[in-house]
Amino acid sequence: MRKFIIFSTLILGVTVSQYFFDFTRPKYSEVPPMLLPTQTIKLADLGLHSAASGLMWIQTIQNIFAPGTKYYLMLSEYLKMVNDLDSRFSYPYAFGVLVLPDLKFIDEAIEIGERGLREADSDWRIPYYLATTYHIYKHDRTNAIKYFDIAIRTANVPDSVKRIALNYGAVSDIRQQTKQIWISIYETSGDEIVRERARLYILHYEYIELLERASNIYKQKTGDYPDSLDKLVSGRILKEIPKDPFGFEYMIDSRGRVSIKIN
Repeated sequence: MRKFIIFSTLILGVTVSQYFFDFTRPKYSEVPPMLLPTQTIKLADLGLHSAASGLMWIQTIQNIFAPGTKYYLMLSEYLKMVNDLDSRFSYPYAFGVLVLPDLKFIDEAIEIGERGLREADSDWRIPYYLATTYHIYKHDRTNAIKYFDIAIRTANVPDSVKRIALNYGAVSDIRQQTKQIWISIYETSGDEIVRERARLYILHYEYIELLERASNIYKQKTGDYPDSLDKLVSGRILKEIPKDPFGFEYMIDSRGRVSIKIN
């Protein structure tokens, strides 16, 4: 009981200090939140590592994507700290595997996911998101199949996820397959950050599909695919070229296939 009261006081203190930090800091602060060594936190949490891990996770989600900051560059370090405090807390592993690759931490994401499979409570999202990372960012079909197979055999995996995993490779259009993976993630996640990321990817692929349908109409009218997307507007097929949700610039090839420019 004494431990609970002391730890509750600790949580209250952290919450109050966070409130005043949020209230007094500049709107667009570049100063990252302080990272305490894991051992220091363990000494202070009176043995309640799971509670400390949960509190650290809440603080991470609140701070890491604050507008105008670069806190996200520390996400892998925060996740490691959360996992060190409670290695069985499964969701931070899954979150890291899915979100870190977009921040250019692909290998770190895979390392976190593999650790989660070894140490965390069973969670189908860890192998499923690992498979997604290998498919999208590594273009590694072998490991994607490996982790999709693990996801299928994990308890409580949703039917929609199981269907995507079982049919992986059966769809010849890789882009369409990738879109279906993101749709399954959007439909099965309760995490606002994950759902928004998935929604943007779905929109990204839908815009590409829209542009390709428009280029096919252009060819039916003129006999050739447009040599630039602007002709879809000047030809009155589209009112405007949609803006990619990630800021990429679209381009079209001689076969009417739309892709993005990689700088």
